[in-house]
Amino acid sequence: MPPSAAASSSSSSPPPLEEITHLLPLLLLSCLTVKSFHGRWHHLRPKLLRLSSSLSTISAAPQNPLLHHHLLPSLLLTLRSLTSLSDLCHLPSPPPSKLLTQSDLDIASSSLSTHLHDLDLLLKSGLLSISNAMVLPQPGPASSKDDLAFFIKDLFARLRIAGPDFKKDSLDRLLELLLQDDKNSVAVSRDGDVACLVHLLDCGNHSLVRERAAEAVAVLSAASESSRRTVFEEGALGPLLRMIESGSPAARERAAAAVEAITSDPENAWAVSAYGGVGALVGACGTGSTPAARAHAAGALANVACFDDARRAMAEEEEGGGGAAAVGALVELLGSGTAAARANAARCLGILASAGGTAFRDVILVCGGLRRLLELLRESADPETTEQALRAIHSLSASPRAARTLSSSSPAFLLYVAELVKNGNQGCQRVCFAHREPLPCR
Repeated sequence: MPPSAAASSSSSSPPPLEEITHLLPLLLLSCLTVKSFHGRWHHLRPKLLRLSSSLSTISAAPQNPLLHHHLLPSLLLTLRSLTSLSDLCHLPSPPPSKLLTQSDLDIASSSLSTHLHDLDLLLKSGLLSISNAMVLPQPGPASSKDDLAFFIKDLFARLRIAGPDFKKDSLDRLLELLLQDDKNSVAVSRDGDVACLVHLLDCGNHSLVRERAAEAVAVLSAASESSRRTVFEEGALGPLLRMIESGSPAARERAAAAVEAITSDPENAWAVSAYGGVGALVGACGTGSTPAARAHAAGALANVACFDDARRAMAEEEEGGGGAAAVGALVELLGSGTAAARANAARCLGILASAGGTAFRDVILVCGGLRRLLELLRESADPETTEQALRAIHSLSASPRAARTLSSSSPAFLLYVAELVKNGNQGCQRVCFAHREPLPCR
């Protein structure tokens, strides 16, 4: 067909709602008159009746783009598929490919259930009560609570129903809202559909959608204790750990940031080993990850290192290695990571040396951890990094081998400790005056 003819044909096509309204009564009748697969059509009929009831509600709704540009066209495709299947099932003899027809009916029925769910979502949200633009204007700091709630509901409806491009745009708007004010995270947790956001982390979604969803989860998790709890309870940890293990570099970075934020609460951190995610975090500490991903992964490992199950998983990460893979990655970060990565690696090594006992202290020493920590102590200008390095050295000093190394480094080491006692921050001073008490995990 020539382009002009195709355009003319397209322009003459009835609107989706008009064609849906035409097809629906025919399909309802077909459910009662088919010759084949009576049972499946019998189960389809209640769904079609629900759809008919919902259509009567939306027929007078304003031209909402989410409904008319996304949901109704998808619904129309499903009804057209059902119409074709109805023709097959009205033949005097069963269709030649019975299994294929049966499968196609099941797929269409499942799609119809999804459309009904999405339509119910729009009806209950109140978004169909007004005609809104393709994207609502971003609420400002002075916006009312109701305006903010409406904007959030609209965003999540788009995330649930729209296509990948629209989802990416909506996630950008969500991130802008979350970064605008930490208080907005409470509103998102309350008025949004966090479960929908977590669902976008699944590997079946577009890669850019997954990356932006992980970033939104990370910001939401870092914003407040309540939003962090909501994210965890909606099951975000599992898909985030899978993303760290097999996602793109950008996805791994954002997922690692989210896991670090979620595990900052001990009530959540224990679950990493239950999901089998310790290995993914250890792998993300390696040189194959972005610098930011390595830093976040080391921070997450430090958050979980207090738990026996997590330490056992680190010890088993390399068969017969006694934790050499995990410790080796952390020791490597002490010399090659960003400032945040070095501080997190030192914190994790300190916890392993303190809570992991002789076995972990020996592995850290064999991997050159004490030497790297002493270098970090001398070179770092960051108070937090200095404190974490000093804590790790203190924990390692329980080993006779480490104690001999520290003694042989005198007077340089002792002079540096004396300087920290005099001019260091309170955390460093407390470590300097400690007398082999077990260090706290946090």
